[in-house]
Amino acid sequence: MIFKKYFLQFLLIAMPFLVSAQQQNDDVGKFSVSPAFELMRSTHSNLFYAPSLKVNHLFSNGLEPGIGIEYSSTPIHHDNGYVLYQVRFLPVYGNLKYNFKTSKKIRPYAETSLGISFNQYNRAEDPIPDVKTKISEQGFYVYTGFGVKYRISQGINTFFAVGFKGYKMSTNDLDINPHGLSFTLGFTFL
Repeated sequence: MIFKKYFLQFLLIAMPFLVSAQQQNDDVGKFSVSPAFELMRSTHSNLFYAPSLKVNHLFSNGLEPGIGIEYSSTPIHHDNGYVLYQVRFLPVYGNLKYNFKTSKKIRPYAETSLGISFNQYNRAEDPIPDVKTKISEQGFYVYTGFGVKYRISQGINTFFAVGFKGYKMSTNDLDINPHGLSFTLGFTFL
């Protein structure tokens, strides 16, 4: 499957960052690696489940630019009069966080991500659910939200974030565009 291929390639590229992040002691000027679990509740009341991985570079001014990848899926989704089956999204994106200056234990942040999403699903019309068309397409991925980090130890933080996410943002209201409220829970390793 094409999603697994891209996900494995991303992990191979990210491995040097994982190793270097574990070898440094000071937070500023190094990379952080953030595996997470994401749950999106779409505006059509479907739930999308997703593991994700982000690699960010920490700057002293609170900015964290980076890259990320996610693999989101749901068994069924209703959108624009269609029933979508075996829905899979693989967004690859640039990420930017801003950490607000607070105590060392708890740190709120704002975050945004922009990228491309590789989408696959089987589409059927509501009256004829047995006839399915396999669709593979790309879309403009967007995420924006707020979160809070909690420092567990010198090199480990846990975080929780809430935001808005869309897998194929478009001005055409007839496009298949799953979007909605997103919840993220994960860890950051420095």
